Order: sequence, then structure tokens, then C-alpha cells
Amino acid sequence: MAWFDRFAKNYDSWYETKLGRFVDEVEKRLIAELANFQSGEKVLDIGAGTGNYSIWLAKKGLHVTAIDQSTPMMELAKKKAYKEGLRIDWEIADAHSLPFSDESFDLVISVTAIEFMEHPDTVLKEAMRVLRPKGRLVIGLLTKDSDWGELYQKNSQKDSDSVFKKAHLYTEQELFQLLPQTFKLKKGLYFPPQKEFDIKAAWNIEIAKQREQAIRAGFFALRWDKE
Repeated sequence: MAWFDRFAKNYDSWYETKLGRFVDEVEKRLIAELANFQSGEKVLDIGAGTGNYSIWLAKKGLHVTAIDQSTPMMELAKKKAYKEGLRIDWEIADAHSLPFSDESFDLVISVTAIEFMEHPDTVLKEAMRVLRPKGRLVIGLLTKDSDWGELYQKNSQKDSDSVFKKAHLYTEQELFQLLPQTFKLKKGLYFPPQKEFDIKAAWNIEIAKQREQAIRAGFFALRWDKE
């Protein structure tokens, strides 16, 4: 059984909360800024889970292939895509050994998935392999040195069945160890975890901190370009 199988049923409930929707929007804006995707491009979503990013990308006119190791997660993703009338290629696969030919995609993304991979360096090398020349690899990572990271760590210590029990949260220094290539970095999710908050005030805080690219960001978005 894949680690995420047990969390599939309730996984999307996070996106139904006010805070979850805000966080999702913050992260997607950062990913979109770096990815600079164009309609008609072929994109691979690694660790697609219940299809949050796959569906988002398909709605923007990209040809999406999505992989994950959790069958229950993927079944939920398929149902959501079907309801939206979206065509996405779904495949159960191991990110450490992608079942695709070299230079198959214009863009590869992976958001909040690398943290749970046993050998993230191998996954990213595989992602670069399947990218076409001039293609982009864009990933989103949860961070350790932040209010969010502290919350995730606290939850994993308190609950042995926490989804974050097997997560490796990243420090900024560790980013340089992921791939031995120059990357672009955008930091975000500065607004702390709060159930009750004003959306406008939250965005004001978020935008101001992002302009500074201050410390204590809860999310890193990175991009590598293939020559």
C-alpha cells in the first residue's frame, strides 16, 4: 500500500477550508510565475495525488499526463476530471523510474511531492531526462524554517498517523543539493496558519513579504531549465 492511500478519502477537505483555499492560491501563483506555461504544451505532473494541479493545468489548455503511486488518490482525481469534462492521461507509476521516453514533455511539475520521495535527487534527474531541450522543471516544496514547517513537525510528533510523518521539510540551504544546476527560486506563503483571518489583510501581508523575499517562507517554488 502506498503511504498516501490512507489519506485519500479526506485529502481534499483541506482545499474546502478558507485557509486551504488561500494557501492553494498562493502556491499556484508562485508555480505559474515560474512555469510560464503556454496553451498546448505537454506537461507531466509528478505526484499528482487527487489531481489538484493536473486539473488546474488541463483547464489552462495544457496536455497533461499525471502520475502517482496511490491508486485511491488517482481514482478520486479521475472522477473529478471526468466531472469537469477534462482529458488527462493518468498513470500509476514510480517517479524514481518514469515510464516515458527521453524528451517527452515541455514542462514537468511536482508540487508538495518531492518531500515524500525516498530519493528526490533521482526523481529530479528522471524529470530532467523526460524534458525536451528548453523545457522547464518546476517544483514546489514545503519548508522547515517557517510557521508552517513548525506546525507540520508538531503535528507529526503528536500524531503517529500524520501525513507529514514521512515528509522531509526543506531548508533553503538544502535546495542546492537537489540538482547540480542553477535554478530560479521564489519564496512565498508567509502568512501564518490561522483559522480566522481577513483575506484582504492576508494578501497584503503575503504580497509585501514576497516582494522582500524574506526569511520564514512556508513554500519554495523552484525552476530548472534544460539546455
